[in-house]
Amino acid sequence: MSFDIGEIHPNTPHLFADLAELLLLTGFNGKKAIHKNDLEAVLLRGPISHEEIDDEEAETNLAKSGAERNVRSERQLEEVMMQLEYRSRALDTFYPFQIDGEELVILDELNEKHRIYFFLLACSRLRSFGREGLPQKWAKSFTKISKFAMTGLLPTHATVRIFDANSDDRKNYYTTDLRIALKTLGRDLSVLKINEDECGKAGPSGDAGLDLVAILNFEDGAANAFALLGQCGAQETGWPKKTLEAHSMRYRHFFQMQFDYPAVMFTPVCYRTVDGEWCNNQSTNGILLADRGRILKLLELQNQWKEIAESDWFITFEGELSTISAAE
Repeated sequence: MSFDIGEIHPNTPHLFADLAELLLLTGFNGKKAIHKNDLEAVLLRGPISHEEIDDEEAETNLAKSGAERNVRSERQLEEVMMQLEYRSRALDTFYPFQIDGEELVILDELNEKHRIYFFLLACSRLRSFGREGLPQKWAKSFTKISKFAMTGLLPTHATVRIFDANSDDRKNYYTTDLRIALKTLGRDLSVLKINEDECGKAGPSGDAGLDLVAILNFEDGAANAFALLGQCGAQETGWPKKTLEAHSMRYRHFFQMQFDYPAVMFTPVCYRTVDGEWCNNQSTNGILLADRGRILKLLELQNQWKEIAESDWFITFEGELSTISAAE
């Protein structure tokens, strides 16, 4: 199976950097390194994403010569290399690559941290893995790894479950019927009142926009447990539109709550500038954002690498990834 490069984002360094890493991971040139010149060839051949096509055409029209266009391309490539250098510094032992001059090199010895990085990297560009059902399968697995990460945000005596409609937790604990699942959730949250009529209107299917729930229940009969509500976005550019799907305000018609529970957005994207800032702070409004670096940090704090790497779903992922290659 081939890795499909598809549209590229020449003016979005963190996404272009993901493409560079994935090309190397899937054997773009049959080597363990990819040079800046290889990325230039991809840049020149690849179609520009629809989000950037207008800006790219405008800049091209403004350029008075081929030399000016080359300067622009060189700047785009330099920004990608700077992004990769940032990752090498900031992610340190998590990072499965190193920078050698103008080359990105994959490490010879890969450990469990590196393998999990590869999983998050693949989930950040699922559109390039076109096999029928594969993106959906890996997105479901991303929710599982987000569950591991979410346990790091609360003490060990808290309970974390997946509320997503197709999860084992949903089938075995909440039930697949959303109307019943919402009532169970309300009881776990110790809300003042569950609006059963509104829960009934939700219908039997779906997850009401909620992927993860972490609850610290005092079990003392008083209203309100403490909880975190989580949403997972294994999407390259679409995840910012999902950030408020798990916000408490979306559940006020189901439950009478005395305060809004914090919401967490998990994305496999490394959503950083070269200074470590968010690429756009607007995408973090109203939620705690856990991007690739923060997910890795949360896993590190709990030393969960071995448990994840030995999970059936992760072993399956690695087997599937091994069958994919990038054409030159």
